[in-house]
Amino acid sequence: MATFEKNNIPVEADCKKVFSFLGDFRNFGELLPDKVKNWRADEDSCAFTIEGLSDMSMKIDGKYPCRSIHVVPDGKAPVDFSLDYFFREKGDQRCEVSVVFKVALNPFMKTVASGPLQKFVDKLARKLQDHFF
Repeated sequence: MATFEKNNIPVEADCKKVFSFLGDFRNFGELLPDKVKNWRADEDSCAFTIEGLSDMSMKIDGKYPCRSIHVVPDGKAPVDFSLDYFFREKGDQRCEVSVVFKVALNPFMKTVASGPLQKFVDKLARKLQDHFF
């Protein structure tokens, strides 16, 4: 599994508020890049199309209040992956979030997709910060 991560992202909100936001997929669409189309979501699952690629669906597989959220594919997915958020309280109205995206890629796909996948994780982090700014 290839791992793409952004650690210790400072967020100007308490962990409970950030956990609540990320723990509801209806909010997740705000964090995704413009290439995502046909966005559909309920609290624990979502489905969308990545322009020029394929359909994806995900579900929340575990929520551990103010500690972590674990996301996995829901149904058939073009690749096996997991997306994890880890939370750390950093004082009054501040926390840090780490985003870890693991995806099963063959060596060729890893060389081709590493840059875009890291940019995806970086964009999630930036949009999360912007949401709570």
